[in-house]
Amino acid sequence: ALVGEKHDRNELYRMLIATVPDLASIVNKKSALTERKAENVARIAAFNTECTNQVAALHADYTRQVAALRGKNLRQTDALDAENLEMTKELESIETGGVKQSMVD
Repeated sequence: ALVGEKHDRNELYRMLIATVPDLASIVNKKSALTERKAENVARIAAFNTECTNQVAALHADYTRQVAALRGKNLRQTDALDAENLEMTKELESIETGGVKQSMVD
């Protein structure tokens, strides 16, 4: 209907040819956006994996540090308990034998 009344075929073809870059850019944009979304999904998965690995490493390090701290605490308290036991024995010795000795002296 357009051909013949206001425009000849050459004008119609020129108009169609002029719209091809716009149509191509729309198709290319859709493809580019789809590709970009896929890339973002892959990057999100990579970030999540990296985060999970870092959390696991931190947890393992934390577990080692807690175990080392507990071991150090146990050694220190055991040493102090042993020292207190020796002092208790010495005090008992002073109270029983020391008093008798001081009476004899």
